[in-house]
Amino acid sequence: MARKHFRDTLCAMLGAGEPADPHKAARYRWLRETTAAWQEAHCRLNEAWDRALARPPDDISDEELEALELPDPPEQAEVDALWEQLNEVIQNDRWPRRLYFGGI
Repeated sequence: MARKHFRDTLCAMLGAGEPADPHKAARYRWLRETTAAWQEAHCRLNEAWDRALARPPDDISDEELEALELPDPPEQAEVDALWEQLNEVIQNDRWPRRLYFGGI
Protein backbone atom coordinates (compact mmCIF):
# COMPACT_ATOMS: atom_id res chain seq x y z
CA MET A 1 0.00 0.00 0.00
CA ALA A 2 2.82 2.42 0.83
CA ARG A 3 4.38 1.97 -2.62
CA LYS A 4 1.07 2.78 -4.34
CA HIS A 5 0.69 5.96 -2.26
CA PHE A 6 4.33 6.81 -3.05
CA ARG A 7 3.85 6.38 -6.81
CA ASP A 8 0.49 8.17 -6.86
CA THR A 9 1.93 11.14 -4.98
CA LEU A 10 5.01 11.24 -7.18
CA CYS A 11 2.85 11.20 -10.34
CA ALA A 12 0.64 13.98 -8.95
CA MET A 13 3.63 16.15 -8.06
CA LEU A 14 5.21 15.69 -11.48
CA GLY A 15 1.88 16.01 -13.30
CA ALA A 16 1.33 19.49 -11.91
CA GLY A 17 4.01 20.91 -14.20
CA GLU A 18 6.87 23.27 -13.47
CA PRO A 19 5.84 26.16 -11.19
CA ALA A 20 6.57 29.78 -12.06
CA ASP A 21 8.21 30.47 -8.68
CA PRO A 22 11.98 29.89 -9.16
CA HIS A 23 12.42 28.15 -5.79
CA LYS A 24 9.54 25.77 -6.41
CA ALA A 25 10.73 25.27 -9.99
CA ALA A 26 14.14 24.15 -8.67
CA ARG A 27 12.40 21.58 -6.47
CA TYR A 28 10.28 20.42 -9.40
CA ARG A 29 13.38 19.99 -11.60
CA TRP A 30 15.16 18.07 -8.84
CA LEU A 31 12.09 15.84 -8.42
CA ARG A 32 11.87 15.21 -12.16
CA GLU A 33 15.62 14.46 -12.50
CA THR A 34 15.75 12.26 -9.41
CA THR A 35 12.66 10.33 -10.51
CA ALA A 36 14.23 9.75 -13.94
CA ALA A 37 17.46 8.57 -12.30
CA TRP A 38 15.45 6.25 -10.03
CA GLN A 39 13.62 4.76 -13.02
CA GLU A 40 16.89 4.28 -14.94
CA ALA A 41 18.46 2.65 -11.88
CA HIS A 42 15.46 0.32 -11.69
CA CYS A 43 16.07 -0.75 -15.30
CA ARG A 44 19.72 -1.49 -14.51
CA LEU A 45 18.64 -3.42 -11.41
CA ASN A 46 16.18 -5.49 -13.45
CA GLU A 47 18.90 -6.25 -15.98
CA ALA A 48 21.25 -7.30 -13.17
CA TRP A 49 18.61 -9.63 -11.75
CA ASP A 50 17.98 -11.05 -15.24
CA ARG A 51 21.69 -11.83 -15.54
CA ALA A 52 21.82 -13.37 -12.08
CA LEU A 53 18.73 -15.50 -12.68
CA ALA A 54 19.94 -16.64 -16.09
CA ARG A 55 22.65 -18.73 -14.40
CA PRO A 56 20.57 -21.24 -12.39
CA PRO A 57 19.25 -24.26 -14.29
CA ASP A 58 15.83 -23.88 -15.89
CA ASP A 59 14.38 -26.82 -13.99
CA ILE A 60 15.06 -25.36 -10.53
CA SER A 61 11.94 -25.01 -8.37
CA ASP A 62 10.89 -21.74 -6.76
CA GLU A 63 11.72 -23.20 -3.35
CA GLU A 64 15.23 -24.16 -4.48
CA LEU A 65 15.74 -20.73 -6.02
CA GLU A 66 14.71 -19.04 -2.76
CA ALA A 67 17.09 -21.32 -0.86
CA LEU A 68 20.01 -20.03 -2.96
CA GLU A 69 19.70 -16.66 -1.16
CA LEU A 70 21.20 -14.70 -4.01
CA PRO A 71 22.71 -11.43 -2.80
CA ASP A 72 21.21 -8.19 -4.05
CA PRO A 73 23.06 -6.84 -7.07
CA PRO A 74 25.11 -3.67 -6.43
CA GLU A 75 22.51 -1.75 -8.44
CA GLN A 76 20.06 -2.27 -5.55
CA ALA A 77 21.97 0.22 -3.40
CA GLU A 78 21.50 2.99 -5.98
CA VAL A 79 17.78 2.25 -6.30
CA ASP A 80 17.40 2.28 -2.52
CA ALA A 81 19.34 5.54 -2.11
CA LEU A 82 17.27 7.36 -4.72
CA TRP A 83 14.04 5.95 -3.30
CA GLU A 84 15.01 7.20 0.18
CA GLN A 85 15.52 10.72 -1.17
CA LEU A 86 12.20 10.70 -3.02
CA ASN A 87 10.40 9.15 -0.07
CA GLU A 88 11.69 11.86 2.28
CA VAL A 89 10.09 14.45 0.00
CA ILE A 90 6.79 12.60 -0.31
CA GLN A 91 6.37 11.41 3.28
CA ASN A 92 8.06 14.22 5.22
CA ASP A 93 8.43 17.19 2.84
CA ARG A 94 12.22 17.03 3.37
CA TRP A 95 14.17 18.23 0.37
CA PRO A 96 17.93 18.31 -0.26
CA ARG A 97 19.49 21.17 1.70
CA ARG A 98 20.27 23.28 -1.38
CA LEU A 99 16.58 23.41 -2.31
CA TYR A 100 15.43 25.22 0.83
CA PHE A 101 14.41 28.79 0.11
CA GLY A 102 16.56 30.39 2.79
CA GLY A 103 19.52 28.11 2.12
CA ILE A 104 18.92 26.37 5.46
